[in-house]
Amino acid sequence: MDKPANRFDSVTVFGGATLDRVARTDFPPVMAASNPGSVRRTPGGVGLNVASVLARLGVATRLVARVGADSDGEAVIAAARRAGIDPTALGVSQSAPTAGYHATLDDTGNLVIGVADMKVCDEITPAMLATLAIAKRANDLWVIEANLAAETLAFLAEEATAAGRPVAAMTVSPAKAVRLLPLLDRLTYLFANRREAATLLGYDPEERIGVTELAAELAGPRATAVVVTNGAEPLAAATGGEVRSFAPLRATVTAVNGAGDSFAAGTIFGLANGMSLNDSVIFGLAAAALTLESGGVAAAPFGKDALAERIGGGPHSVAR
Repeated sequence: MDKPANRFDSVTVFGGATLDRVARTDFPPVMAASNPGSVRRTPGGVGLNVASVLARLGVATRLVARVGADSDGEAVIAAARRAGIDPTALGVSQSAPTAGYHATLDDTGNLVIGVADMKVCDEITPAMLATLAIAKRANDLWVIEANLAAETLAFLAEEATAAGRPVAAMTVSPAKAVRLLPLLDRLTYLFANRREAATLLGYDPEERIGVTELAAELAGPRATAVVVTNGAEPLAAATGGEVRSFAPLRATVTAVNGAGDSFAAGTIFGLANGMSLNDSVIFGLAAAALTLESGGVAAAPFGKDALAERIGGGPHSVAR
């Protein structure tokens, strides 16, 4: 049975902060050839995106991340401050450049390929985190994501378990999702897309297994609540021995970049307000729709009023 969660006073996000370079073709892409199009630069990354959405929705949010001592890092820090994120744990590396994500979208805004250089995240080690006194905040929800090294994820999960602190995890990609495999029993919430969920379960990520089956199998006998998305297709949420399907909200897609991060952040916003997972998913769908229509997290008009309007207000609207 899907029960309301406890309210959280704050959220701490541990993850990647990047300078995204997003290229989009003007016409259907032709592989192995130069294509006319446009390129834009914007701060992003799973960790920064999730923290930005939460902070702009009024949640007290801290970001634990790492950038380089370069102009890209300055842009990331400036973006975090503009969003209202607490940047005190956003460190600067003197040896590694700011992480970069290079994405190519087709003329409809869908991803063709993405390449992520996240080496600076390797500097977020258990020893570094131990110096931050990260566990001092009471009633704080932690969000971790698989751009971090496996040993760092394990350390954070252990710290959260020891403190009785809830932790939500994001799988990021099929290649990185496996870093979370040893931690599934320690997670409170897990967000994955269909291909990432299949990888966690040992299936071929290209095999067309339904999200309902994947969510149910991942949740299994665990206390972990699992959400498995599938792009423009219905998603599945498994919690308390039940699995429920949700259809995405209608949206005119400008670009897909960041929509998955916004979905997770919107859902976490609902959880932070004491809602059940199933009620919180509605906020995630609204946040994803705003991002799809705006072409990215930075351009989306996040705010409680915009979110409530996107889902039609009513019983799902909240005020912090």
